[in-house]
Amino acid sequence: MVIAVSAFLTSKENIVVNLVYGWLGESRFNRTYAEYMEIASRFPKVAACHAYVNEQLRAMAEAGFAPYQICYFKADDRYPWYEDFPTSLSMETVRTALLKMGWQPNAAAGAKWLIFLGL
Repeated sequence: MVIAVSAFLTSKENIVVNLVYGWLGESRFNRTYAEYMEIASRFPKVAACHAYVNEQLRAMAEAGFAPYQICYFKADDRYPWYEDFPTSLSMETVRTALLKMGWQPNAAAGAKWLIFLGL
């Protein structure tokens, strides 16, 4: 089975990237390709990122802070529909977000992901 993966970040993947970049003390905007790749080389392990992201989302939920709802709308939809800001995200969502932002897993373990993303 082949699963299509877009090169663009989804709404939930954007949340992951924003939190991880903030954790590293970096801005994710207005950078050269080389700067993005250097930052990506400093991404912590996926498990650490997953734990940090979910810890931050849980803290936001406990504080009653949900910055926005995620709006979904595609061709042939009559109306948009909304999902509440997440209180946790899956390991897969975190991994995919990091991969799309340039994270390079080690060659042995990462080869299947690079094939999966069509890279």
